[in-house]
Amino acid sequence: MTSNIDKIIRKTETIWLEPLMIACTQQFANTHLPSHNQTHHKRVWEYAKDLIIKTSQNGMIISENDIERLIIAVFIHDQGMSETSSKDHGKISRKMCKAFINKCNIPKPDFFEQVLDAIENHDNKEYLKPISIADEFNIQVFINTADDLDAFGTIGAYRYTEIYLLRQIAVKAIPEAVLTNMERRYKHFSENFAHFPQLVTAHYQRYITSRNFFKDLNFQIGRIEYSPQTLLGPIGVVNYIKNEILDKKRSPNEVCLDKTLSNTDFYCQHFFHRLHKEMREFDSL
Repeated sequence: MTSNIDKIIRKTETIWLEPLMIACTQQFANTHLPSHNQTHHKRVWEYAKDLIIKTSQNGMIISENDIERLIIAVFIHDQGMSETSSKDHGKISRKMCKAFINKCNIPKPDFFEQVLDAIENHDNKEYLKPISIADEFNIQVFINTADDLDAFGTIGAYRYTEIYLLRQIAVKAIPEAVLTNMERRYKHFSENFAHFPQLVTAHYQRYITSRNFFKDLNFQIGRIEYSPQTLLGPIGVVNYIKNEILDKKRSPNEVCLDKTLSNTDFYCQHFFHRLHKEMREFDSL
């Protein structure tokens, strides 16, 4: 039996999904940024839908207007990354959202200013205090959380590595920087959604997967000096991402399927096997 919230989501997607996906894909057409392109935005929307469904099943009132505002915010929040990899990209995304709404033929939803604010502030990961959302929809919490959930799992480990390399962070400094940021994200998620323990439990292992990669990387860096030629262990993964995806501008899927991976160690093979598997799971949705 289809719930009312499912019907509202489908109705919203019928109106907004195609034009938003087209706009997002066009925005990244000339920018090689697999970690934050249209595929990232599509995954974030899948996480957002799951949050909507799970929380509404537990009594939260979520309106059609809430879902409209959220889908717009989700598909535009990182479009500013097509112009800059800095943390200020939310301001550019905000302008892009205004431009998109002005040229599309779909009436903008009520309380549209909240959409713009949520987009501009989505990358603030300080999370100084949790917001209780047991009963009330909060667009900022939902977009931040859906975005954070894509930072977990093997995809999350890949995304962190790619963007931190692009931000010119030294490889030896990446683990500590990522682990601090990731812990804040998971704490924000688990505290804000504490009223939904099954939801929190469902993503705990994904958090551990991404956390363990950077713990492994930190351990390896502590034992051997980093070399850009190393193709073993987590350092090998980092170098594959840098050399094959960033420098040669290949897609992650192409690298995952590269037969030369069979010539390296099990750690690298397993990482890219898992990455390909996770990406395929979202491609099928």
